[in-house]
Amino acid sequence: MHFSRFNGFLLKMILYLVTFYHTLPFFASVSMSLLNSYLSSSVSFNLDTIYLNWNSTFPAITVCEIYNAERIWDLSDSNFGVEHDMHMDDFISEIVFYRGVCSSCEDCSKMRCPANFTVLVDVFRSKCHQLLLNCTYLNELFDCCDQFLPLPTEYGLCYSFNSHQARKVSHVQFTNNRMTGPGHLNFQAAADIQLYVHAPIDVPYQFSEGMIRETVLLGHYKELILNVIEVHNDESVQDLSMEQRRCRYGNEHVPERQGIYEFYSYSGCVVECTVLLQLDNCNCTSHFMATPGQNYLPVCDYRGLICLTRIRDKIMTERKSCECMSSCEEPEYNIIYNSADEDDEASDDVSQIRVALVELPTQRYVRRVTKTILDFLISLGGLVGLFFNTSALRIVEAVVICLRYRKTMVNWVRRFFLGTVKYLQILDQSR
Repeated sequence: MHFSRFNGFLLKMILYLVTFYHTLPFFASVSMSLLNSYLSSSVSFNLDTIYLNWNSTFPAITVCEIYNAERIWDLSDSNFGVEHDMHMDDFISEIVFYRGVCSSCEDCSKMRCPANFTVLVDVFRSKCHQLLLNCTYLNELFDCCDQFLPLPTEYGLCYSFNSHQARKVSHVQFTNNRMTGPGHLNFQAAADIQLYVHAPIDVPYQFSEGMIRETVLLGHYKELILNVIEVHNDESVQDLSMEQRRCRYGNEHVPERQGIYEFYSYSGCVVECTVLLQLDNCNCTSHFMATPGQNYLPVCDYRGLICLTRIRDKIMTERKSCECMSSCEEPEYNIIYNSADEDDEASDDVSQIRVALVELPTQRYVRRVTKTILDFLISLGGLVGLFFNTSALRIVEAVVICLRYRKTMVNWVRRFFLGTVKYLQILDQSR
């Protein structure tokens, strides 16, 4: 009777082991597919058209002064005298409107170049009140420099309207809804400017793809009519890892942050990555990126700018490989109407600029969580129950039984081990 019970137990164990052996690879494969599905497709984009109560984000408008030869010559004459070296004008132009290249820095070994680039920029570039005039938003007049705030960029100090980075606050200042109607901004510029229209979290940067950029020469008229497609994030999206949602929120900085911008954005990440490449190759960065009292980055002198000029192509190639995620809070702006550029010589002393939304948007994208960790655990638990007919309760029960009969099990294992050792010794002696 005892022998037949042992045979039954042995056959049952063999059946369990064979079944476990053959089902384990399939179980592991299905479990990995569940895990990959959870990690790779946890977020979905849906088109939302219930638009009546939306707050639509008015874009950030950034204005950067561009090179004006006549202004440079006039200021050079007043600061360095009429008889100053003409090579000095080239040097000043490349320093004040630095674009990554300073070919005239090579001449500084022969002529005495100014060493304090910050002073040069302060003298030769227009201040906000000199550059921007007669600003109105929704037909309400406001002081331009109260809303167009200074923003450090790769093009130097620009002035940005409705920008998170310039205001250093994470909420949008100007939004549009059914009460306000579509927003429109009008202002005048007293110099040649580069106009950027972008998301409030972004900053202008070199070779920016997808960012609206227009050159407005002094005395000309420019009108941009836009539409906006918002991206709304469900509250549960923030609980996912960055790898799952494939985007970063404004407070989620990269580890290599240089401290130039207050909030994370894709464009800001590329700029800070470029600064890091400059520091690695030349041990300094341009005078536009080093902000005294904030990031304490080493500023290049003319020798450092020569180094940056020589490696510019290398840096422009390497910055394409910067590990920068897109921002989770990034509305998209598209041009509906863009006034034609004027070819004739302008007679006006200022440029007229208008940026407006064509209408309140009727659709937006919503980022939602489709698979949470609970969904993954439910799927995995069903798979375990299907293959092994077990559950969390049975696992706990097995642990309790093991603890209750631990002495019996230990004694049984010990007897089995000692018996096996004695049997092997007897076999060895018989040989």
